[in-house]
Amino acid sequence: MVFDIFSKRASRGTGAVNDVYQYAEIPDHVRRQIIMLLERAIGKPNRDNDNLASMFYMAVCTLLREEYGVFHLLDLVGVPEFHREHSRPGFYELSQFLMREEDAPRCLDVIEFCARELSSRGQDEAINTLNTRLREGGVGFQIENGLAIRVDHQFVHSEVVKPTLNLLSAKGFEGANDEFLQAHKKYRNGDYKGALLEGAKAFESVLKIILRKHGQEVTERDTASALLNKFFGLNVLPIYLEKQLNDLKSLLQGGAPNVRNKEAAHGQGEEVREVPEYLAAYGLHQTASAILLIVKAYEAAR
Repeated sequence: MVFDIFSKRASRGTGAVNDVYQYAEIPDHVRRQIIMLLERAIGKPNRDNDNLASMFYMAVCTLLREEYGVFHLLDLVGVPEFHREHSRPGFYELSQFLMREEDAPRCLDVIEFCARELSSRGQDEAINTLNTRLREGGVGFQIENGLAIRVDHQFVHSEVVKPTLNLLSAKGFEGANDEFLQAHKKYRNGDYKGALLEGAKAFESVLKIILRKHGQEVTERDTASALLNKFFGLNVLPIYLEKQLNDLKSLLQGGAPNVRNKEAAHGQGEEVREVPEYLAAYGLHQTASAILLIVKAYEAAR
């Protein structure tokens, strides 16, 4: 639970609250809030390191060590050897790493792993609290489906991205859901070309899933344009939207698949092309909007 304490109310009154997100830093007070939240929600390790909380913290450390290719997380932040002797080594290692690591993406790695554990325990309130702490701290990420999703525009996130994630979490959309989450993960890590590729894969996967549910033949050679033509042939949208349907077809064919084809999928020749961040953000938001429309149209037609 997050309390609306006096200092917050006073800050809002003077306009001193965070109204712009930043993505390069995790403020120290937010890191401390997260550690205290983990202690409360997951539990405190005991000195024998044999309770569930102790095993959880050590498991997260072990996974991160392997991903980073180090024997100890504190090797990455310059903590001397003698500081490692601690009665609760897993919790100490994880919390010290979170407090000392200067690289925001690595801090988000810790937050993601812990958020997944909270989700697996059904602690939705703790996830809501975590997201509130990030938002209050001006951190431009929110936890959705166990992943840190960048929030460049709160309206787009709440009205497009989040509903799309909810729809894709349904049974039968597992592949598209994984591709859409991978797109956001690559975007967060600065792989904008990869983000477009994964976003377009998710878009095409949704089309294939829905077409197959309608008994349509789909092959792996079908392009996005071919898939769209087959989708529009289903007549799942009202006939009075015929003009809008054609406009939408042009928009979609010139949108997510086209951005992918022109900027990410074709050969680069001698010059290495970089996909700018703003184009990747546009492509992902447009892809999410298209997926949302297609799935809702399919559900309404059932």
